[in-house]
Amino acid sequence: MHSTGDRIIDTITASKISIDYAHHEIHDGDSFTANYSRTTAATAGHRTGLYIKTPAAGGKLLHLIAQFSSSVAAQYSICETPTLTANVGTHANVIYNRYRDNVKTSGCFDNAAAPAVNKFTTLTEVQIAGDVGYAIGTVIRTAPLVAGSSPKPAGGSSRDSQEYILKANTAYIFLITNLTADANNHEILIDWYEHTNKV
Repeated sequence: MHSTGDRIIDTITASKISIDYAHHEIHDGDSFTANYSRTTAATAGHRTGLYIKTPAAGGKLLHLIAQFSSSVAAQYSICETPTLTANVGTHANVIYNRYRDNVKTSGCFDNAAAPAVNKFTTLTEVQIAGDVGYAIGTVIRTAPLVAGSSPKPAGGSSRDSQEYILKANTAYIFLITNLTADANNHEILIDWYEHTNKV
C-alpha cells in the first residue's frame, strides 16, 4: 500500500482502498501517541498528570482522543489552560509517531524551562502540590473512573465527530485524581493527529 494525495492504493491490485480520515493521517505520518502510567500513594486526592502544549497559532491543530483507567475509583479531567510553573514535572518524554517507519515529529512541547518539541511532561502529586502557582484551568471534560474497569475514553473510542480539536498554542493537562485512600494504578493514553484545519 502507498498513499497518493488523499488516496491509499494497494500496490498489488492497484485498487483504491477506502479508509477513514484518522487512518489516512497515520499513513501520512501525522498521527502521534503518548502515555503515562504510575501507581499513586494510598492517599485520597493524589493526582497523576500528562501535560502537552500545542503548536503555535498558524500551525497544525491537534485532533485528539484520550483514554484513562485506574485500578481503584478515581476521577479523570481534561484541563485547558492550566497554570503550571515552567520546569515543573518530568520532561523530555518522547512522543511517538504511530507510523513507525516515518520520521515526522509532533509539533507539541513539554513544560521544560526551554520547552522541547516532540516531547511531553509527566506530573506526580508531589510535583503538582509543590507548584504554589498551580491552577487547574478550564475543565472541558470530567467523569468518574470505575475501579478496575476497561479504559474510559474521553472524546470517543473512535474519532468521527467525538474527537477534541485542541486550541493552538495552549497548554493541556490530562489528569487522574484518587477518590479513595488506596494505592491506585493510573493510566493515561492520548492519541492524536496534527492537521491544518480548513473550516
